[in-house]
Amino acid sequence: MKHLFALMVGIVSLCTALNAQTITIIDKVTLRPIEGAALTSEQPRSSAVTDADGQVDIVRFNGSAAIVITHLGHRTRTVSYTELQAQPTLALTESAHELDEFVSSASRFEERKRDVPEHIDIIKRRDIAFLDQQTTPDLLQNSGTVFVQRSQMGGGSPVIRGFEASRVLLVVDGVRMNNAIYRAGHLQDVMTVDQNALERIEVISGPGSVVYGSDALGGVIHLMTRRSAFNDTAGVAVGGGAFFRTSTANGEKTGSATVELRGRQWTSLTTVTASDFGDVRQGSVRNPFYGDWGLKPFVVERENGADVVKPNDDPNVQVASAYKQIDILEKLRVRTGEHMVHQLNFQLSTTNDVPRYDRLGEYTFDTAGNYMPSWSQWYYGPQKRMMVAYTLELDAGNRFFTTARITPSYQAIEQSRHSRRFKSSGLGHNIENVTVLGFNADFERRTGKHEVRYGLEYYANDVASEAYREDINTGASSYRTTRYPNGGSTMNLLAAYVTHTMEVSEKVVISEGLRFSKVDLEATFSDDQDFQFLNGTYAQRNSALNWRLGVMYMPGSDWRFNVLASTGFRAPNVDDMGKVFESTPGTVIVPNTALKPETTTNFELGISKTIDKRFTIEGTGFYTLYTNALTVGASTVNGQDSIDYDGTMSQVTALTNKKEAYICGAQGQVVMAFDEQFTLRSGLTYTYGRIRTDTTDYPLDHIAPVYGRTGLEWRANRVRAEFYTLYNGWKRLRDYNLAPGSEDNIQYATEHGTPAWYTLNVRASYAFTRNVSLQMGLENIQDTNYRTFASGVSAPGRNFQVSLRASF
Repeated sequence: MKHLFALMVGIVSLCTALNAQTITIIDKVTLRPIEGAALTSEQPRSSAVTDADGQVDIVRFNGSAAIVITHLGHRTRTVSYTELQAQPTLALTESAHELDEFVSSASRFEERKRDVPEHIDIIKRRDIAFLDQQTTPDLLQNSGTVFVQRSQMGGGSPVIRGFEASRVLLVVDGVRMNNAIYRAGHLQDVMTVDQNALERIEVISGPGSVVYGSDALGGVIHLMTRRSAFNDTAGVAVGGGAFFRTSTANGEKTGSATVELRGRQWTSLTTVTASDFGDVRQGSVRNPFYGDWGLKPFVVERENGADVVKPNDDPNVQVASAYKQIDILEKLRVRTGEHMVHQLNFQLSTTNDVPRYDRLGEYTFDTAGNYMPSWSQWYYGPQKRMMVAYTLELDAGNRFFTTARITPSYQAIEQSRHSRRFKSSGLGHNIENVTVLGFNADFERRTGKHEVRYGLEYYANDVASEAYREDINTGASSYRTTRYPNGGSTMNLLAAYVTHTMEVSEKVVISEGLRFSKVDLEATFSDDQDFQFLNGTYAQRNSALNWRLGVMYMPGSDWRFNVLASTGFRAPNVDDMGKVFESTPGTVIVPNTALKPETTTNFELGISKTIDKRFTIEGTGFYTLYTNALTVGASTVNGQDSIDYDGTMSQVTALTNKKEAYICGAQGQVVMAFDEQFTLRSGLTYTYGRIRTDTTDYPLDHIAPVYGRTGLEWRANRVRAEFYTLYNGWKRLRDYNLAPGSEDNIQYATEHGTPAWYTLNVRASYAFTRNVSLQMGLENIQDTNYRTFASGVSAPGRNFQVSLRASF
């Protein structure tokens, strides 16, 4: 009995000792546990990985003098077993620059960034949370990654290497967002993706047509939403978080909540975000040469059945820029075997009516010098995007593929435009509904030094366009021209691709690829009233063979050189071929069924150098030959160069193919980690574009001025802070495309163009505990008044933000 008692005491003591060998690895700033941190030692030879709670049993390392702890995104630490025993919690510092970073947008599968010839910028989840922006367009702009144009606050149109809107491909979780009515002007659809639900954003600069097909001329913005990892233990782990943010520049109030359920065989992640944005206040410190630029001196109100102009009590407040938005994400994952996972991805985004601020700010003067607004009402109806996608993930390791992802998807998009001219009783309504059925099948096979990736893609777009005019006094409805062909339109895309990457040696990697795309477009016009632009069914059958070839050379000493040649392709869509729309005041765009596909041939050279793993400088130069560029040009309707459209005599224009244009430029970045606490980051992008003619080349529209971002960051225990500046150079009048219907929007600039500007900004976060943190930011500290190029709304003035975050 005495021996049995001693044995029991020994077992209890042993269990206690073993429990004492469990440590937790956390992030130094956020105090959050780090999952997937790897611990390795040579003597004894052993390894272990932290679980979802950042915990790991270290008893296997007993006696080790050097345990190496690594985690992608954090600095490597080496400690002894004795040191680990003495501290149950170990903090890792985030690394300033990751040399072995992985990306998944370049080939649709994860691969080392150093093996990819394209220039790719990454915005990670931790940076998304720290930047703490109101919308995804705000996030892209404040990261310094891309240039963003705005026509109203409820939007934001990214520009990459002089390409914008339908020439930049948006992808969410592997599903293309671009559809048959993505316009060539300024596009607001990226706002329908909730940045609070994102795991990361990868931005590819340059043609991405080999992997992604039509529309990827300027690049690809791949938005990847969060997903939960499976639980390693029995039972269901429950987690999540919430935050509330308020901002002073527009009275923003945003609340977001996330709930995660994690089991061994299934996981669920639900995120809901609701935002209420008020009218935005622009900066009060003005350039003395353009003192009244951007002021909103009036508002239009309805009194006794008539439109009345009233003075704006505060002209710096951009009345009619407010809106509300709700976003929902639900992602369910089920594991049915060691090599098979099923995922259901549901996304919904909707807004209330979003005022078209740029149009509502247009005015002239009557003979008495009084304001005469062009519009009493101009707003987008609720912008709705719904996506349901199922993904089958296979990790079979057979002779045909190592990994596979098969994704059928369904998207439903509703957009509407509503406008009424000043003192008119006719409120025009244009409603567009688009449904998209998609199918992606992507496969990867790795054998030795070779990585082969191939796939098939099919998307079927169906467009229904309606329109009517409502008399706001009587409620009576009358005829109005539809924006798109009123008999309906379809657009089908079918493609197959293959890419190959070979590691010739430790110093040389070659990557190449081919893609064949086929795009069929049909549109039926049945306009028996108005101008009868076209009647009957018109069809286009376009195809393209795209290629890319890249070489990466890494001679050692952390040098890297890359050379890339690639082609891009974009087939005309329903918006290009069949749209009727007033693009700018006094200018109407009419259909053109004779359009040809746009193509690009791109050449670029990149160089990067890292010194002592602390200082990195990289640069990329590019030249793009742009053939059959679609630009707006003069046209006629029934032999007339001007028509009365929506009550205004308007010059007739249409999209036409220009023979040739070219775009060149450079982008560079510097990252300098002075020590574990201070890091300097700076990036700059320059673009130049011209349309070639037989005489004098003239500017291509959508070309952003030089822009950049420079920031100094400080990290310490519980604290992360950054002081940064955003800046844009001048967009001089000589660099504007002044053709009728140009998307450069000269009417919203000064007489000399868009002035250069910069803002000073600071933000910080403090973690009270691993579950509660506070963020504060002060943007545009000097309250500068400015607009970004081609924008019809002024940027926010001084803005103070406060966010409180909690997790469980």
